[in-house]
Order: sequence, then C-alpha cells, then structure tokens
Amino acid sequence: MSGMPGTIRVSFCPVGLTEKAEVNRVDKPLIFEKPHGVKDYLPPWARRKRELEATCQRVFRRWGYQELITPTMEFLETFQNGALRSGEDRVFKMIDRSGRTVVLRPDMTAPIARVVASELAAEPLPIRLSYTAAIFRRQERVAGRDAEFTQAGIELIGDGSVDADAEVIALAVRTLEEAGVRVFRLAVGDVGFLEGLFAEHAGEPLAERLRSHLVKQDFVGFEQELEDADLPEANRETLRAVPGLRGGPEVVERARALTTHPRARRSLDRMWELWGIIGLYGVSHRVQIDLSLMLDLSYYTGMIFEGYASGVGFPVCAGGRYDELLERFGRRSPATGFMIGVERVLDALEREAPSPPVVVPRIHYVPQRRQEAVAFALWLREKGWNVALECHPAGSGEGQAGSLQGRDADGEPVFWLDGGGTSGSAEMAGWFEEWRRSGQREGALR
Repeated sequence: MSGMPGTIRVSFCPVGLTEKAEVNRVDKPLIFEKPHGVKDYLPPWARRKRELEATCQRVFRRWGYQELITPTMEFLETFQNGALRSGEDRVFKMIDRSGRTVVLRPDMTAPIARVVASELAAEPLPIRLSYTAAIFRRQERVAGRDAEFTQAGIELIGDGSVDADAEVIALAVRTLEEAGVRVFRLAVGDVGFLEGLFAEHAGEPLAERLRSHLVKQDFVGFEQELEDADLPEANRETLRAVPGLRGGPEVVERARALTTHPRARRSLDRMWELWGIIGLYGVSHRVQIDLSLMLDLSYYTGMIFEGYASGVGFPVCAGGRYDELLERFGRRSPATGFMIGVERVLDALEREAPSPPVVVPRIHYVPQRRQEAVAFALWLREKGWNVALECHPAGSGEGQAGSLQGRDADGEPVFWLDGGGTSGSAEMAGWFEEWRRSGQREGALR
C-alpha cells in the first residue's frame, strides 16, 4: 500500500506572521510578547526548516566538508578588528562573572577562524568545514530584518587559488538547487577591484563613504557623493561607471579600461579566470559578474558574491575570500567560503511552492482496546509512518459517529478501535488487516 490516510492540517505561518497576530491578552500582556526581531516557528515551518538544514549538510558532506559546532556565546575580542563593517552596535553584549564582555555570535566565520588557529592548528591544510548555526544581530525596528536567524555554510581554509573560489561558488549554486530553489542568481564581485579603483581615483575618507553606499546598494547616494566630492572630473566620470559594471565576462574588459592600479588589475585577471572555471562546473547560467558589489563584513579581501531569489527582498546567500582573517588569530592562511540564510531560502521556497500540510494519521481507541491500539501504532511506526494515538473514555463515543465514513469533524480520515470493532478510513483498515495477518496482533493481546 502506498501513502497513509489521516492528516492533521496545520496552516503554514510565513516569516514574521506570528508577530502580527493579535492575542487575547489577560492580566499580563507582556507574557505573550517576543523581543524585536525574533519569531516562533510553527510546525510546518519548523519541519521544513529542519529539512532544509539537513539538505545543506548532506550536500556539504558530498563535497568533502565536515561539520563543526561552536558556542553560541563568544568573547567580544573574537569579533573585533572590524568583523562587522557597521561596528559593535549591532552585537548583543553581556558581562560574565569575571567582568569580560561576552556576545551572542553575530557571524560564524570568525569563530571558525579561531578554532582553525587554535584547536585545529596541527591539522594540515586545506581544511574544509561546514556549519549550521543561529546568528544574532541587533536590528533597527524599521529595518525589517531578523535579530536571530540561521545560517548554513562552509569554509575552505588553506587554499588561495581561483579554483577554490570557483568551488565555493559552484557549491552554493548546487546547494540552492538541491534545496529546491528554482529561480535565483548569484552576483560575483571582487573587493580588490574596488579597493584599487578607489585608491586610484578617490582616496580616503571619500572611499569609505562610497563603500558604505555600495554595501546598501544605494546608488543614488553613491552618485550624490561623487557629485559633492572635490575630484577631478575624469576621476568622477570613472567612478560613475561602477554601478553599471554588471553582466557577463565582457564586464571584465570594460572594467580594465577604468584602472591601471595593480591590485585592481590583478583582481580583474582572477575574475576572468574564475569565470572560465565556473563554466567547467556547469553553473555559469546562475552567475552574473557585478563589480559594484560590496558586502557588510569587512574581512573580505578578494572575490565576493551574493545570491538573490525571486520574490525575496534580501540575499539568500553570501560569501567570499578572506585571506587576512586567520592571521589575526595567529595562523596565516588564505580562506574562502559562504553562508546560506536558511529563513530566506525558506521564504523563497514558500513563494515557489507552498508548504504541504503536516500528515499525522490518528488512531482513536477506547481503554479496553488500548493494548491493541498501542501495538498497531508501534507496528506502523516501525514501518516509518507518523502515527498519533488518542484515547477516549469508555462509552463516550465522541466523534465516533462521523468516523463511520472515515472522517472526523474536520473532514479528515481517522481510524477507530472501539467496543464494536473497527471503523473509519478504508485504507487504514487495510493496514490494520495486514497487521492482524502478520500475527503481531495475537502476540500483543497475550
């Protein structure tokens, strides 16, 4: 027999919907409130979230990555030296009993760098690590972003080659595909190109203001910054071309005409080579070069990328090369990696294909049939089915009348074991007869 009857339907709750729900508040309304930026995960959402996390780790393992788990709390020093471009104001801080500042991790790359430079210091390079972890960042109330969210990602440490960058991009694409996201695109840029271009044509502090606008993809602000800057007109015109540096490999040639800076030219050479290797993985159709791309995490030193899915307002994945971060922990090593925003991918999946109901067949029984009902349920569970048991007081007969056609009050299939025999779902009755023929019923009743 295929499939199991009997379902409990729980409506899917989209991201943030529980925060908008009105609750019948009694004496203490705050007991129903949650801190800003966090949410409850109702059963369909929680189930799909766990399935997505498992899918990510399964794909990561196939590509040679081993999972690492680090503490939710870290000392503040782990994330200092510019881990967040926007500074420490977005970090949740606490003081421990020794007086040291402890934070809820705002990022996973820095803790992994700490582990690689300490507990894995004797391990030969390269090291491939993966993770699934809750991340915490303070958000403005008007920002529309979560303060707690889950990331699944990988870090490839000890390989500074373009091949390593191509591997993480290809792995990001394959992970999103296997997760079920159908419509998405990765934008790939390079920090080195922008840093070289800004050094040649802008200088500090203008360059930092330009970076800030690019992080927010505020191209109007970027243009206004150039308009107000005291720059030679030729420099201004060169920098105005940055937001338009998007497309295929032809973008690299257009960018070459804008700069003679050695770092910028080296970055463009790597980008050209990277594009060729991405083609070998068969993922070029998912990738677009975007040399205006700048990410919020300031430890990136080379290739960077973000992934965008249809209908989702924020990136579903991001990553890049960070060749200087491990040196801050005492182990000089190149590194590259990426993270997937689990909730954002779930949002994309829900938009493409709404979550199906949670299916839980239910067996109703009266006390005198308890032993039989429990044994039947255990037999079904051993076969891999989800089964719930519901006991009804002797003689109550509650809900039994409607069960004769195999439906409860909500119109869902059910199965009854009562004093008069069995009733309810025909398919469930078929499973019951198979269980009886197996001889396990007689054993259960001895």
